[in-house]
Amino acid sequence: MKNTKMSRRGFVGGSVAALTGLGLSRGTRLFGQETGTNANDLKVKQYRTLGRTGFKCSDIGFGSSGVTDPALISAILDAGVNYVDCAEGYVRGQVEKTIGEAMKNRDRKKVFLTTKLGLREDDTKQSVLERANKCLGRLQSEYIDCLMIHMPSTVAALDNKAYHAAIKDLKTEGKVRFSGLSNHGSQWGAVPETMEKVHLAAAEDGRFDVALLVYNFIQSDMGENILKAYKKKNVGATLMKTNPVLNYVERKVEIDKAEEEGRDIPPRTRELVKRLKARADQAESFKNKYNLTSFNEIRDAAIKFVLNNPDVNSVCPTILNYSDLEAYVSLSGSKFDLKSQNTLAAYKTTYGEFYCRHACGQCEPQCPHGVPVNTIMRYNHYFMGQGKEKAAMLEYASLPTNKADVCSNCEGHCEKACPYGVRVQGLLMLAHQTLTLA
Repeated sequence: MKNTKMSRRGFVGGSVAALTGLGLSRGTRLFGQETGTNANDLKVKQYRTLGRTGFKCSDIGFGSSGVTDPALISAILDAGVNYVDCAEGYVRGQVEKTIGEAMKNRDRKKVFLTTKLGLREDDTKQSVLERANKCLGRLQSEYIDCLMIHMPSTVAALDNKAYHAAIKDLKTEGKVRFSGLSNHGSQWGAVPETMEKVHLAAAEDGRFDVALLVYNFIQSDMGENILKAYKKKNVGATLMKTNPVLNYVERKVEIDKAEEEGRDIPPRTRELVKRLKARADQAESFKNKYNLTSFNEIRDAAIKFVLNNPDVNSVCPTILNYSDLEAYVSLSGSKFDLKSQNTLAAYKTTYGEFYCRHACGQCEPQCPHGVPVNTIMRYNHYFMGQGKEKAAMLEYASLPTNKADVCSNCEGHCEKACPYGVRVQGLLMLAHQTLTLA
């Protein structure tokens, strides 16, 4: 009798073998490129002016979430990466400490350090000052180049009195040079407002010097509007989630497992899996047509796409290992060639309906159950695309709102409201299975 109590790792490993034709296995890093580049030649090739800050930042920056190896960070800095994005909440302050260790005995002025504070309703000027000073202590630095509001979900949150009062004092004391914000869509617990609405308001506000947003070859409309607004106001623009490629097809194996165990599969999920299977069957011909050896080339083309926009100052991928470092830095200064353009256009047409756009949130106001679609799909991305399984599951479990299990008996208001034709409801139900190991 077949053992159905397989570990998650073993289960995913089995799905890898089943889906090698697609070339999007969970074991493959989204940006893990085998280039064989000599370490001595691994250098950033292009620097861009970071808006009104005047700082010449590397086109490939460093998203530090989850990185606690000072040797790796030193290698990243040695490669010429000089824009570092961090947050006080990354591994409960451990990432900031690691950056501080790696920055010892380096010229502080040559690196632009950004960190972020997730503001609370009960924050005061004093509490923000105390938290900023703790960041400085962990970073072992006399100043932070840019202190950001971490994920303000609404336009109103941009006008946080405690934060702006604290920033004024920190600038006067020379402890902070610039102010900024990050936003990748609505959060649970807030009235849904799109990433575009929040960032456009920040551009008009005038008090923010640097911003972090989502922009990629599938989720491009919002990003391009925001980038133009920031360019007009001379605000530095940095990017996250630049590669929308996720292995949704792997869920077919999960559905097969659920069926074997006798669990009920909602009709909408069955329909979605059928469409996923059809796309998987196209994978081999897709790769052959575009002369791809693996989907790593799509990943590289995705970076070339965003770097092709002159309004982008720095791309901030999460670099978790030396293979990631080599892959990213090798793309510095690269051109968005015709092959890359054709490959992304074909990928978008073939697989775009399975990508719930990061930071979109346009369907959320139509959900009668208050399901935080953007937040859940972001947690799912952390699990499926970034290998942060435990953290994603914990975040999902702690949601105080309705979760995606309520979607199975819904009429599909989110899908009707989606302007991109994404099978949102089915993806939400699959995300629930993933994030609960159901």
